[in-house]
Amino acid sequence: MTSFPLLNELRTKTQELHSKLERESCFADLMKADISCGQYVAALNSLNTFLATLEPAIEAYLTKSDYVYKPRLWCVQSDLEALGHPPVLDTPRRTMTDTEAIGAAYVIEGSTLGGKILHKRLQKQDFIANANALSYFSFYKENTWSDYINWLEKQSLQPCRIRWDMCRGNKC
Repeated sequence: MTSFPLLNELRTKTQELHSKLERESCFADLMKADISCGQYVAALNSLNTFLATLEPAIEAYLTKSDYVYKPRLWCVQSDLEALGHPPVLDTPRRTMTDTEAIGAAYVIEGSTLGGKILHKRLQKQDFIANANALSYFSFYKENTWSDYINWLEKQSLQPCRIRWDMCRGNKC
């Protein structure tokens, strides 16, 4: 795939946060061979908060474009319900600019792509498989990531307009 400035900006600006998330948060637990129900629920709760906060604004902006964001919050909430842990439903929503929505969609689309890899590991956990609690990590659809990247490549935004601080503070 050909590289372009906005994609490079997104990769560069999210790399540190991505690495920190993998190392230091409840998502690091998902990389372990064995994971407890509590660890999995903590990761799902963090995803629930993140998606509930950002997804409405992403949908509002990206429904007006050629790329249509596919909501995933329902997947996380379904997984929590399946495990007997009702999700928090009163998470405050965040308003975003169009460029913030594009950046947030980049993070979420990337996490869904990564979820495809985690799905293989997590389905080996009996408590997850038995509860059928893998909706989020099996969400990836063929071409979802490439559809987003192809759409992103056509955007004529100034990379410096995207705010990168919107993902900070979403710790487990």
